[in-house]
Amino acid sequence: RTEKGVYNVLGMEFIPPELRENQGEVEAALKGKLPKLINYNDIKGDLHCHSSWNGGVNSIKELAEHAKNIGHQYLGITDHTKFLKIEHGLDEKKLVQQRKEIDKLNSKFKSKKLKFRILQGCEANILADGSIDIKDKALVKLDFVIAGIHSQFRMEKSRMTERIIKAIKNPNVDIISHPTGRLIKRRDAYQIDLDKILRVAKQTGTILEIDSYPERLDLNDQNIRRAKKAGVKMVITTDAHYKDQMRFMKFGIAQARRGWAEKKDIINTHSLSKLLKYFK
Repeated sequence: RTEKGVYNVLGMEFIPPELRENQGEVEAALKGKLPKLINYNDIKGDLHCHSSWNGGVNSIKELAEHAKNIGHQYLGITDHTKFLKIEHGLDEKKLVQQRKEIDKLNSKFKSKKLKFRILQGCEANILADGSIDIKDKALVKLDFVIAGIHSQFRMEKSRMTERIIKAIKNPNVDIISHPTGRLIKRRDAYQIDLDKILRVAKQTGTILEIDSYPERLDLNDQNIRRAKKAGVKMVITTDAHYKDQMRFMKFGIAQARRGWAEKKDIINTHSLSKLLKYFK
């Protein structure tokens, strides 16, 4: 006798524990229409990590070696940009300098015939008017761009919504980080019209982040399900500020499973060549 056997007797698909929230899973199980949830071994790489270039502890090399050792195929370095002075955010010139270091490391991996690559991104700041704090001519040279809100969190709902939408419409912004801004037990989510944001993200092909950092878990499970229903792709990241925090990935995957997300909904379940096609 097994738990799956009980469901079988009832004429239902087995309902994974994460879905047992009385959110339509019983009806779906009776119809044989439960999602095939993303698994814990589906992630191919982490696309939100901070290095010692600004807010992180470890060097890019240390982060890359750790990512490689835990089975990742790629790693995105996404240091903060210049608006965040407290984090010593990078300006356009420093991004160019950082690219040279990343290129050297990638050349070494290639010479050793290792199928691992570091991607240079950044976590740019969405300013109050929705503009980005790094010039477009610098952003376009990166492998991908994350943009997020790190200031003025208490804007009125319509202004905050338009602020995020303007960033989404920027042709160089690929991913919106921690889209609702919540910090569990510390800060409530922004006041936003998420449905409107999802419609624009679908139109532009912009990806929303599931930030695995335990204080964030943003998007949350309900918003993940809304994004999935809207056809918006997502990425599960750790927002790691030192290498051991890459272990947080499991929390984001668990959140995605609670949100009914499948492998096809999450871009970093893909190989590098397929992943790069999602970036603008």
